[in-house]
Amino acid sequence: MAGALLPKHYRIAFVEPNAKIGMKILVSGGGKCNLTNRRVEPQDYLGDPEFIAPVLKGFMPKETLAFFKDVALEERDRGKLFGKHSAKDVVRVLEKETSHCAFFLGRRCTDVEKQADGFVVKTDKIRLTCKRVIVASGGLSWPVIGASDIGHRIAQHFGHTLTPPFPALVGLTVQKEQFWMKDLSGISFPVRVTCKERVCEGELLFSHKGVSGPVIMDASLFWSKGSILVDFLPDVSVPSLVVASPKKQPSSLIPLPKRFVKSFLEALGLEEKPVGRYTKEELTRLYTLHGYSFSPAGTVGYAKAEATKGGVCTFEINPKTLESKQCEGLYFLGEVLDVTGKLGGYNLQWAFASAAQCARGLT
Repeated sequence: MAGALLPKHYRIAFVEPNAKIGMKILVSGGGKCNLTNRRVEPQDYLGDPEFIAPVLKGFMPKETLAFFKDVALEERDRGKLFGKHSAKDVVRVLEKETSHCAFFLGRRCTDVEKQADGFVVKTDKIRLTCKRVIVASGGLSWPVIGASDIGHRIAQHFGHTLTPPFPALVGLTVQKEQFWMKDLSGISFPVRVTCKERVCEGELLFSHKGVSGPVIMDASLFWSKGSILVDFLPDVSVPSLVVASPKKQPSSLIPLPKRFVKSFLEALGLEEKPVGRYTKEELTRLYTLHGYSFSPAGTVGYAKAEATKGGVCTFEINPKTLESKQCEGLYFLGEVLDVTGKLGGYNLQWAFASAAQCARGLT
């Protein structure tokens, strides 16, 4: 996007480890690419809102939609905008708009050095000299399509501080006390998850390693250690159900998959019997359906993570141009920065917005 928005008479070269551009776009959104979202605000991101806000303001979803006007889109839940046919349509637009640029494909950047009149970009095959360098190498997620830590290493080489990287938008594994969840693999339903005062809503999916689904992936953005709180039935009051139907057993009374309810009762040491026969202490345990707290063991890792949180600290980057405050002529864009969005098109919108901000700063 940065190359597409820069003046056409600029001499621009891309160094790309893959044999073709846009590999992460091609695999995103189940191959359809969640291009952006109808509503994008700084609070949709983990990062410094004072840095994020002016960058987003300079290139909003309407500008993204105008740029990709030839791509047919479909809107899904919560304002998510996907390609109607294929992510290839998105990549084709970017290919067309960067047709004036030089591409060095299948070449992995190994280092960047500063010279008196610019930079030397070293790759595993060639060396390039240039006046300015834009680092838009992403994070560590999806190593199978070329993700690496080169952007972080370049930043550190030029004296930048890194917020330690960590898998984000990813499933969570569970500790022994929650192994009962792994036996529910394949079951999903809508829940509310609270993590470090951030509230996420959406589908939770039980997996053979723990928990996943959109709501857990969003919550993972804010989790690194400690507990999360799950309301398994956010729109129904379990105490009200108990009062209304005391003769019913929980697996019949609670409007959730019976397999889940029975496993939940067993995990809490509760007998399946008419709820009216539960003691006050047993009811208190049952009501933890609205506030089940547990500490995940970890994540399923970068191979399955949609994004990487952490990265180049934004207080060392000029928000008006995305230029490094440590080194003139060096720029950092997108996911390599310590800015990470929720699921729903937010990270591509950040990539486009930071690219546009940089392009304006270079013209």
